Amino acid sequence: MSVISPSAFAPPVASRARAAANDTAGPVSTNLREKVRRLERAHSIPSALTRGAGTAAVPLGLSAIDALLPDGGLLTGALHEIEAGSSPSGRVAAHDGAALGFAAHLMGRFAARTPGTLLWCRRPSGVFDAPPYAPALAASFDPARLLMVTARRDEDVFWVLEEGLRCPGIAAVLGEPAHSHAQRATDATAGRRLSLAAEKSGVPALLLRPQPAPPQSVCVTRWRIASAPSRSTPGLHDIGAARWRLELRRNRFGAPSTADIPSWLVEWNDETHCLAMVPETRHGSSGPLFEERRFEERRSGPRLAS
Repeated sequence: MSVISPSAFAPPVASRARAAANDTAGPVSTNLREKVRRLERAHSIPSALTRGAGTAAVPLGLSAIDALLPDGGLLTGALHEIEAGSSPSGRVAAHDGAALGFAAHLMGRFAARTPGTLLWCRRPSGVFDAPPYAPALAASFDPARLLMVTARRDEDVFWVLEEGLRCPGIAAVLGEPAHSHAQRATDATAGRRLSLAAEKSGVPALLLRPQPAPPQSVCVTRWRIASAPSRSTPGLHDIGAARWRLELRRNRFGAPSTADIPSWLVEWNDETHCLAMVPETRHGSSGPLFEERRFEERRSGPRLAS
């Protein structure tokens, strides 16, 4: 795993000068946003086929999720966002391990399809912030293919990703800013530039956000990932396989509508290095309240049927 820590970057000055003039429009109504979504969804197949020669859909390997995604998977040549979700206690970590693990898993899915370098640019969130652990990343992809870049500013993270998408031999790019910029026009402008660069190159771009992303976004999909209690062996106090709660918060070219947020409980398999769906029939529901109920039962004991 190669690591680069540049002293400074030089984002285009013109783009920063134009940032304040963009994204000054007021909030868009929910009904109008849903109409736009339906139009985008109606033209999803031709747009996916005409974006670029390198555009394709990479399945996640989970049929229930792939069935909702355009062309049965995550589109290359597009921008996808990942954000950390809250734990059963309600706390949101600055850089949650579940969100980081899911981002690495997606990088591995793209890496398996295309040879080349994986570019990961991040801005450390603090003095004790450490880069991802290479042996742990080996479960998703070969760390020798990874080029890790450390930036001083979040603006530099977007600039590095945009420049990386223009370079030949890049299989995928992942950006990890340190803070959320929901109130800054520069973030939306940089996101549009990043999306256009990914579309032109046919290379997938991922953004790992430590906080919920701004509602106005050009990403094709947005995922919210939270840690979930693992399953232990009955009678033992061991630690089971890692489990995550996945929420598909945005699906630009797929289904369902914005009123529905599908949620799944998945488990990591160390032998196959893949995710597997966990059945949630115990409570008769597959909604996000499942893990909250389990957390309450573990804290106060199982509830008795009336």
